[in-house]
Amino acid sequence: MGYEKKTMKLITSLFMLLMIMVMVLFSGCMTQQGDGDTQFKGWNLTLSCDGKESHLSLADLKKMPVYTGNGYLVSTTGIKYGPFVGTGVPLSNIVQTMGKSNENSRVYLYGSDEYLWVLESGQVSGDGYITFDENLSEIHNQKITPVLMYEQDGKSLSQDDGGPVRFALLTDHAGVITEGSGWVKWVSRVELHQ
Repeated sequence: MGYEKKTMKLITSLFMLLMIMVMVLFSGCMTQQGDGDTQFKGWNLTLSCDGKESHLSLADLKKMPVYTGNGYLVSTTGIKYGPFVGTGVPLSNIVQTMGKSNENSRVYLYGSDEYLWVLESGQVSGDGYITFDENLSEIHNQKITPVLMYEQDGKSLSQDDGGPVRFALLTDHAGVITEGSGWVKWVSRVELHQ
């Protein structure tokens, strides 16, 4: 009889442990699905120029002029992501609030994972990007709008997709693909170097 009691106690303990694990995993999924403004509460974007720093919350970004366009990217291994519709603040608008830039200026974009992407002056306004069609053949004369994107297909950008804010290269035309290496996830800091 003692062996059966120990077995039942072990089964009950394992069941309870399993239930706790399921609850922890389920609560994590619920956090990921939350509204972008509440999911990323406390997040801010640091802007830095000439030793001066300022911060923008997600709500502050959403009050700035927006651009909505088509997003489509290809990874360095040839995997396509998209197409989708993205919405965000044009990077040029953000840089204008930071200070006076010139043709020698550089913009450093940092992801919270310490990824760094450096843009030349022209790239901030959409020049100097390589674009492809859906067959990955290079195409020319495509207008690109670099943005800090916070919505994808009308929904807040998820953590998995680089949210709350991701640097993205959007265009007015569907089917235009850009290189994915410049699509910085989890943008946390923008620096203007003059």
